[in-house]
Amino acid sequence: MMKTRILLVAIAALLLAACNTKPETKTFKVNVNLANADGKTVYLQKDGQVLDSAVIENWDAVFNTPVCDDNEMYGITLQGWRRPFPFFTDNVDVTLEGDAQNPNAILVKGSESQDRLNAFTQSYNDLEAKLEADSTMAQADKDEVLKMHCFDYVWENPTDPVAHYVMYRYKWAFGPCELRTMIDNIHHADSTLSTANLKLAEKYVEKQERVQAGQPIIDFTQNDAEGNPVTLSQLAEGKLLLVDFWASWCPDCRKANPDVVAAYQKFHDQGFDVLGVSFDTDKEAWLAAIEKDGLTWTHVSDLQGWSNAAGALYAISFIPQNALIKDGMIVARNLEGEELMDEIERQLK
Repeated sequence: MMKTRILLVAIAALLLAACNTKPETKTFKVNVNLANADGKTVYLQKDGQVLDSAVIENWDAVFNTPVCDDNEMYGITLQGWRRPFPFFTDNVDVTLEGDAQNPNAILVKGSESQDRLNAFTQSYNDLEAKLEADSTMAQADKDEVLKMHCFDYVWENPTDPVAHYVMYRYKWAFGPCELRTMIDNIHHADSTLSTANLKLAEKYVEKQERVQAGQPIIDFTQNDAEGNPVTLSQLAEGKLLLVDFWASWCPDCRKANPDVVAAYQKFHDQGFDVLGVSFDTDKEAWLAAIEKDGLTWTHVSDLQGWSNAAGALYAISFIPQNALIKDGMIVARNLEGEELMDEIERQLK
């Protein structure tokens, strides 16, 4: 009888131990090898959330990351970077190598999905270089070739998360109808797909559709350089107003500024005005660019860079962009050069 009791107690103890034993969490490594980053903190992100951080020593940092059911993208970022560097892991060990001062050139090894993304990126860069060397082709035609290169990749690989990233990464090249076409093709191939980049693209299209020509304005208020609130609808009342999204650090914006200055000088007395919305984070740089470029109209910014709240309302994913508004409606988007001049003149008649 005593032996039976001892045996039962032993079995109970084993069962209790088994119940209290947590299954081992499977992990993979994200090895970060970056020059010019010693002593800096690198952050590992996913879905916009910081998962972990580490201090880089002798160029190296390592993250032990739990395996997930999905194959969504991760990102790393350091202080001073405008946005995280995204990459695929496939839930296997990966290595990121490069220079912290040039995050766009970081190379990721170890993931098959990342290999496919690297191959696409290389093909895009090669095509872009070839087009740039062709002095006989108009820039608009070059842009169209690059856009179709992206479109074809997404169309031919509708179930690949890499293609979903390509679609969202190059969303600025497409109009809402083109993006809708790609998204519908993805859902037709597999109606159950729901990757993070696909969701982002769908939300982006919805926002884009709300801020196209013919739609009512989305009102916002931001402070000017002196801290005074400026409300879009109030500034635009009784005027033809160009809302110009730009930043001091954006070369293309600075190149476009003379056209906006010329339009302002020519049409301001006839009821045309401009509201500059800056994607700067450095107030001094913002104000210096305003003065240097002779931008004498009203300017606002929340100094949040790419997280500018007004930019989010108008689905701004690249700059420069603009919206021409009249009587509370958006009448045109992303005008430049002679097209800008002609449309302003037409609207003021």
